[in-house]
Amino acid sequence: MDALIKTFRMRLEETSADYVRYLHDEISWGSRLVAILGARGVGKSTLVLQHIKLHEDIDTTLYVTADDIYFSTHTLVELAAKFYQEGGKALYIDEIHKYKNWSTEIKNIYDTYSGLRVGYTGSSILDLEKGGADLSRRKLEYRLPGLSFREFLVIGKGIDLPVHSLEQIVAGKIEFPYKEHRPIALFKEYLRKNMNKLLFYLFNFIKIFIIALLVL
Repeated sequence: MDALIKTFRMRLEETSADYVRYLHDEISWGSRLVAILGARGVGKSTLVLQHIKLHEDIDTTLYVTADDIYFSTHTLVELAAKFYQEGGKALYIDEIHKYKNWSTEIKNIYDTYSGLRVGYTGSSILDLEKGGADLSRRKLEYRLPGLSFREFLVIGKGIDLPVHSLEQIVAGKIEFPYKEHRPIALFKEYLRKNMNKLLFYLFNFIKIFIIALLVL
């Protein structure tokens, strides 16, 4: 477990908390089981590490990735048991869909260690929804979408705009630094940099829709 702790501390040190996405404040981090789902690359790992950096006691918190070589010879249950026995209070598991039979072990951890908070992230939505069926009454589930245009402006350009309704946007009742920036050019840049992710979301939506039709 020492190697896991060392890797966790290193990743935490490298994580910037200058900008934290909106979903953070909507998550009930104090709950015993939290699931954060979303497509690859949307920032789930960063969100979890930022939360730990800003709000958790790192001496009683552990962040691991489910594909770590540690799990070639150990199980999640074994890790949770050892971590809890050594005073652990919060265990975060990233990319949990890469771990076989993950839902069974998470259920076991939840039912055994009432004093341990567990959070996990995953990108394979279909596998997670299928595998997490027996956790439905235990977990709080959140979805992290891709970066919005407004978030892109904040992170990439330093342009911090308030949230506007569609009606306000259509009516042109928004505050924007038009003298310094051109919104259409910026939006084209946003699309260009995020096109692969947008296509990925569309592909997953179509896949889920087709499977739903087959099931029905």
